[in-house]
Amino acid sequence: MRNKFFSDKAVLISLLVLPSFIYIVFVYLQSEVFFTPLDYVGEKQVVEINGRRDTIAYTIPDFELYDTDSNVVSRASLDSNFYVLSFFFSTCPTICPAMNFHLKAIQDRFKALDGFKLVSISVDPEKDTPSRLRQYQQEGNYSPSNWIFLTGNQDEIYDLAKGVYLNAFEDQTAPGGFLHSESVVLVDWNGRIRSRRDDSGNIVGSYDVLEATILNDLEEDIRVLHAEYEKEKHNARKYE
Repeated sequence: MRNKFFSDKAVLISLLVLPSFIYIVFVYLQSEVFFTPLDYVGEKQVVEINGRRDTIAYTIPDFELYDTDSNVVSRASLDSNFYVLSFFFSTCPTICPAMNFHLKAIQDRFKALDGFKLVSISVDPEKDTPSRLRQYQQEGNYSPSNWIFLTGNQDEIYDLAKGVYLNAFEDQTAPGGFLHSESVVLVDWNGRIRSRRDDSGNIVGSYDVLEATILNDLEEDIRVLHAEYEKEKHNARKYE
């Protein structure tokens, strides 16, 4: 009986571990891409590299904002990560609680995913100081290691929202005095917005986290981008 117990336990552990093991083998050992990478969002940009003009995928605007410890966080400082970027404010009486409820589910589901973060930027920086955001983070049980809350100059925040094709602005007629998108964008380790295509072949661009089916799409695309992230890390190590 005891041997059967340990045998059953070994089978259960194998069933749980085997899929992850297979995933790791594919990501790290395959020389060919085994998944379809996400598309780049936005118009290509013309740059000059070594005296020659070239086009690269759209890169989100530079920014310098402050986290809950008043440390400066910039696009460059996030370049070793890929992340879900959203806009909110701590006193929001309408969509923000629902948005962050669903984003917390993503935080919990992907908390062990290497290189993945959530980044939420306040559209009401006058009230949402670093200390206020720290309190908000603690009250919501949002992990400081996985979820970065930012505040800073209001104009810079609103320009950044435009630069990632989302909305953020003051509106005294709106509940709480501000309007912002209920959608989020997925940004890669080079500061580029990534997205799937819909059934008609159009790039989706952003994800409405209040819609269950779209939330599922976001989760799938996080997994795809993580596979690409691991593939690039593996390739980079090969050529060091």
